[in-house]
Amino acid sequence: MHALLDHLRPRLAHVPTVLGFDDRGREVLTYLPGRVIDSDIEMLTEIQLRSVVSWTRCFHEAVEGFAHSGPWRFFDVGAPTLIAHNDIAPYNICFDGDSLVGVFDWDLAGPSTPLLELAFIAWNCVPLWSDIGTEYAAARLHVIASTYGADSARDILSAVPYRIQLMLDGIPVAAAAGDEGMANLMAGGEPPRSERPLAELVSRIPSIAAHLD
Repeated sequence: MHALLDHLRPRLAHVPTVLGFDDRGREVLTYLPGRVIDSDIEMLTEIQLRSVVSWTRCFHEAVEGFAHSGPWRFFDVGAPTLIAHNDIAPYNICFDGDSLVGVFDWDLAGPSTPLLELAFIAWNCVPLWSDIGTEYAAARLHVIASTYGADSARDILSAVPYRIQLMLDGIPVAAAAGDEGMANLMAGGEPPRSERPLAELVSRIPSIAAHLD
């Protein structure tokens, strides 16, 4: 993760700089000032959503060509094409008004694909984990697809169940292998906490997709 951030520092805005470790062995990074929305009661505005996706496109361009043997903490993905952040969500980004000014919590960075990165953004930033109405969800998926400029909104929607199930299957495996962060997620209610919203999304996908034609 430090090698990745060092690579990105001269190429990408709004990422922390690694300063090293303090005398207690704790990682030290630069502070990223900004406001983190409360996703339990707020949604990203459309401008904020576009800002997140625009930054993501810039990140994927900046990371092109970067390679590292790891080990990476993220779950295994078949045929990865780049090193992704893998946890771009309202709880890991901060804003100045509607402008994204910080992306933090890079510990899940690792090999993945742009489509799976966008699928996770859709889950958290549409947000597809909540029933916000099929037409409105479709419109925000169009925002993600058009802003990124590559994958279709339908492709992103179709990839969400796989991306979230990858996470839900991986959490207990990683926790059993000694990953304290994943064990903390399990103590907080995962994977069951996300299983119901995922099942509900799967049932809504056909009606959301109907607005993507």
